[in-house]
Amino acid sequence: MDYSGFTNEKLPLDGEFFLSKNKKFDELIFFVHFYDGSKRQLIRHIKLVNDLGFDAFAFHLKGTHKDIFELRLPISPNGKFGAKHVYADQITHLLNIIPGNKIVFAFSNPGAAAIEAISRRNSSDVKALICDSGPTARFLPSAYNLYTHEFQLKSRLLKWTLTPLLSMGWSPLLHKDLKQDLDKFPEGFKILSIRGWKDKLIPPAHIDEVFEGHPQLEWTKLSLPEAEHLTGLRDFREEYVPGVERFLKSVATAI
Repeated sequence: MDYSGFTNEKLPLDGEFFLSKNKKFDELIFFVHFYDGSKRQLIRHIKLVNDLGFDAFAFHLKGTHKDIFELRLPISPNGKFGAKHVYADQITHLLNIIPGNKIVFAFSNPGAAAIEAISRRNSSDVKALICDSGPTARFLPSAYNLYTHEFQLKSRLLKWTLTPLLSMGWSPLLHKDLKQDLDKFPEGFKILSIRGWKDKLIPPAHIDEVFEGHPQLEWTKLSLPEAEHLTGLRDFREEYVPGVERFLKSVATAI
């Protein structure tokens, strides 16, 4: 698919194409950034897939904890409450308007929103999925760990108060709808799950629980023994790049 004609178009959610200078594969890498992140924080990953011969697309998820201060509730157009479902709406919309086959590359818990979007579309033109550092099958511990290690709150009382608020704001279903979403994935759908063994936000065991129990999936692990949350490519490139490259070449269509 030639995306050069789309590069000057204004796309929703600040969507942007990043074209490979030496394109070798037909599929587009569709990036979904981590919670409270941005597409600019994925430049390492975008450059990686561009260098491998893939065009890429990234955008900015709209709707984070900052919206609380603007008195905006996370309610999707179809009436579902929770940032996860709002994200899934945004991802679905962009997947619908961008033509061609895609490989979704998602980070941390927004990977659950990507899974929901893929499920809604019956996988359709999404040929494979990469999930880096998530999602979790146990959202409450993940939220508590976020306040402890990322926001570095010291007060246990404050963390115990904020954890259920963040969790309900993510989705009243927490992680429970992940199973039914993955059940809709087709036979043989390929997933690469990247995890750092020293991840303090989402332990590898909690990621395993997401994908276990779905025998129709062909999912593999890229385990990084010294990596923490989302630090794989930055700190352990020599392990990260070959694993991602092998997976992408196994699922992509060479031009």
